[in-house]
Amino acid sequence: MWCHHQKKIIAVVITILLIILSGCKSAEPSPSVPGLPDLEESQKNNPSQKDIDYAQGERNRAEEQKQEDITTQIDYQKVKPNELGEVMIVMYHYFGEEEKDTWWRSFENFRKDLKILYEKGYRLISLDDFLSNNIDIPAGTSPVVFTFDDGTNGQFKLIEKNGHKVVSPDTAVGIMQEFYNNHPDFGLEGTFYINDEAFVGSAGTEKERLQYLLDLGMDIGNHTFGHTNLAKADPQAIQEAIGKHVEKMNNYFPNYKHSTLALPFGEYANSTFNYIVEGQYNNIKYKNDAVLLVGWKPSPSSVHRNFDPLKLLRVRAGEGVEHDMYYYLDYFDKNPEMRYVSDGDKDTICFPEELSENLRPEKVGDKKIITY
Repeated sequence: MWCHHQKKIIAVVITILLIILSGCKSAEPSPSVPGLPDLEESQKNNPSQKDIDYAQGERNRAEEQKQEDITTQIDYQKVKPNELGEVMIVMYHYFGEEEKDTWWRSFENFRKDLKILYEKGYRLISLDDFLSNNIDIPAGTSPVVFTFDDGTNGQFKLIEKNGHKVVSPDTAVGIMQEFYNNHPDFGLEGTFYINDEAFVGSAGTEKERLQYLLDLGMDIGNHTFGHTNLAKADPQAIQEAIGKHVEKMNNYFPNYKHSTLALPFGEYANSTFNYIVEGQYNNIKYKNDAVLLVGWKPSPSSVHRNFDPLKLLRVRAGEGVEHDMYYYLDYFDKNPEMRYVSDGDKDTICFPEELSENLRPEKVGDKKIITY
């Protein structure tokens, strides 16, 4: 009889063990910490506070490990990332088979520009991404921004081919597309600052041309409606020149963000500069987040304490003119510590520790700061 009773006890114990083991196997694993029960599910089963604290602690440790893994993916001493470094915002105007003056770039030389930039480790980003510090390029490479003033048909032109409108290969955009097809990691970005009517001589309406550029991922910027010299204009004329352009773009693309302006002739007057930044024409209000100067110098990083988007520095394209792009390519080769170099992670801001005082804290946002 005792043996029978003993068997019953053993059977109960085995049943309990099987239930426990079955519960362990069916528990949902945590998406961030494999093997741990979900915190909400644990709370439903009335766990102890100790269990809850343990689970949360494991999650915290997993997140810390994830961040540590990110920061150890590159050799900082070898790559030498500096996301407080300087960035070239390159300014182009006219394109053609020949260079008529220093504002022109031949198609052949533009191809050379792309090749040399690529070989020297530069990668194209949009102006918007530069301004917002949303720079997503491989570790060890440097961002470069292309801007095109005046909306000339050497920059971009549509032609008819087999019943369709396509980009002419004999334009800056056509050459950029060709280079991008062979080097997709270089990027395909640019901001076009247009005046009254853009890309005259191109097929299609102006709206169709601009829509084509936007569909390519390019951006459109304000260069005033009539290429107005804003340094010589009164407040009313300034607001009309800028506001008329915004009005046209609003009619074409009501939801398009239109908030950067390249100064015609690079000129402005301090006494009326506030109207360049913000104003109103008829019922059209505008506000420029960035105002671009004529090229002569690279810009500080957008998280650098000296960065001023309302006096945004640019570099002149070409070679043979004072402080042009090739001057600064050579300058950065000789002074690599001045060049913006990415750490490959757009969610971090990485730089040598001795440059910490140059960081602009209010621009950090939710990004992680890494120094070495």
